[in-house]
Amino acid sequence: MGRKEIQCVRVFDDILSMSRSGAELFIDLSREAVRERGLFTAALSGGRTPEPLYRLLASEKYSKRIDWPRVHLFFGDERCVPPDHPRSNYRMVRDSLLSKIDIPDENVHPMPGEPNPREAAVRYEAE
Repeated sequence: MGRKEIQCVRVFDDILSMSRSGAELFIDLSREAVRERGLFTAALSGGRTPEPLYRLLASEKYSKRIDWPRVHLFFGDERCVPPDHPRSNYRMVRDSLLSKIDIPDENVHPMPGEPNPREAAVRYEAE
């Protein structure tokens, strides 16, 4: 089967409503992918907007509904900083999600932020 595209525009009253909807969508898509292909891959965004979503996914209400060992997480963007830097997108995801769920380390694919951006992009594309 090919990729499933979600084509719709949804308007929410606040960030929490949007995050709840995103968490339900993440769960639904992950279950479908695991059922059809045995694994689910997702690219995570950085910045502060998705952080409430990641916190929800880490919460008991949502986390236990996800087969984390069959999930692979990639990053859609990263800042040119080390992974423990306060501005690191990886750090934000680690603190709000990864440190609270039971996902194998090898299923998390951080984007390197320290080296030359061009070199890092080539390496990450290869991964």
